[in-house]
Amino acid sequence: MNKRPLKELLVAMHQGKFEFPELDTGDITSLYETKKYNDREVHVPNKKLRTFHSFIKLILLDHLDTNEDVVFSYRKGVNAVDAVSKHSRSKYFFQTDIKNFFNSIDEDMVKETILKNIEQCPISDIQDHIEKIVKTLTVNNSVPVGFSTSPTLSNACLFTFDNTLQEYCKNNSLVFSRYSDDIIISSMEKSSTFEAEKYISQKLSEITKNKLSINEAKSKHTQTGNKIKLLGMVILPNGKVSIDIKFKQDTEIKLHYYLTNKETFKKIVGSDFDGAIEKISGHLNYYNTVDPSYLDKLRKKYGTTTVDMFLHKSDKL
Repeated sequence: MNKRPLKELLVAMHQGKFEFPELDTGDITSLYETKKYNDREVHVPNKKLRTFHSFIKLILLDHLDTNEDVVFSYRKGVNAVDAVSKHSRSKYFFQTDIKNFFNSIDEDMVKETILKNIEQCPISDIQDHIEKIVKTLTVNNSVPVGFSTSPTLSNACLFTFDNTLQEYCKNNSLVFSRYSDDIIISSMEKSSTFEAEKYISQKLSEITKNKLSINEAKSKHTQTGNKIKLLGMVILPNGKVSIDIKFKQDTEIKLHYYLTNKETFKKIVGSDFDGAIEKISGHLNYYNTVDPSYLDKLRKKYGTTTVDMFLHKSDKL
């Protein structure tokens, strides 16, 4: 690999037309704003920081290791449907999520992850810039929700954990997939999923030095004969993956009242109108991934213009 200095790569990529002096200080506090959506802080970078993040993602983050056999989030060509479909022939299921996922990944974890991948990094002077690079990727010592770099970083930071759990599952006839902070384990034997729960809790804390832990309040065991709901989808008795009917009903009620009674619509979605639009848009994009034919059904029922305005979060809403 022909490695080159970081600033030389930045100049080459933007033909000398983009400068980022913050790389010398790591101070990006003036380059983003913080918003709240559903009691969750989202940090929104300005154009300058977005441009730098695009550069650093291409030149550094995309070179970080990710276990592509088990991770289905934030990767081109795969999605939540693939994460769930792996489990369609199993009988027993354990699902959990990682508590406060992005915000629990701190600067030390980010730095350690980058340095582990230093051989495949095309930046020749990465050691000289590592501290400041990490500062441009974090807010208040954690990976922030809202930065385009955070999803890729989160996958890379869990590479060792994913590998360890994959090997355990392989040795114990278990199926494993991860989608962002959601972990799914399934098996043909009931006892093995309970044993896996203990193993996951132990290894996640151990490998991340007690920075990450599973959310026990959201941990759940299910089995065929009951409704198998994973990542907002259901596995039908024939093994087909479909959208949960509750999601469909919620979306259709909101679309109905948006068209017929705006006041009722506002009462249903509450005071956070922008957050509600964001949520409906997210659901529609999700349906488009899981079952595009259902999105077509919504267009026929509520109008292409209305559905697409929500889908793309139009200013006309």
